[in-house]
Amino acid sequence: MRTMKGWPGAVVSMMAASMLLACEQDPVRANRIDVTRPVVGHVAASVKVAASGSVNQTAITSLDVQTAGGNTILDQTAVGAISGTLTGHFEDDLRVVLHPNGKFDAHFTITCTCTVDGKFGVLEIVAGDTGELVSPTLASFAGRAVIKGGTGALSGLRGVLQIEGTVDVTTGLATYAYTGDIHFEP
Repeated sequence: MRTMKGWPGAVVSMMAASMLLACEQDPVRANRIDVTRPVVGHVAASVKVAASGSVNQTAITSLDVQTAGGNTILDQTAVGAISGTLTGHFEDDLRVVLHPNGKFDAHFTITCTCTVDGKFGVLEIVAGDTGELVSPTLASFAGRAVIKGGTGALSGLRGVLQIEGTVDVTTGLATYAYTGDIHFEP
């Protein structure tokens, strides 16, 4: 998160003011320096907003399956709906590596045509998770998704979301919840 962009400049300004005070070469000027307020400059901090909701894949539009070194690798594209703080429809490009022990790793990019707080645009979200089979027909997973940016009124949206959900092994479709913080960069 970049909520304190102006802070490094404030530290330098405070250090310079302290050096001026210590030198006492010009006590009149040193008394005019206010070191109690950080210099923020032109960058304002953005406000974090709590975000939560759910993601439901509704269809797999492409699937490629390979094996390598005992692992099964799935490259998949799916579509679905997202609800909650982020609302809309998405397409995700997903790579899952299934290990022989039933555990898996997934990395994916979601392109969401979304509305957030009445603002419309297309978001890019990158995510990764790990999980495991919990029964012959169900797998569970948890991970993290990062909102990298968007277009339109969502161009400055950023955020980090925790994700947790399940995959129906018979259909290959996932359902998961997301929670975290979002903010608009200035």
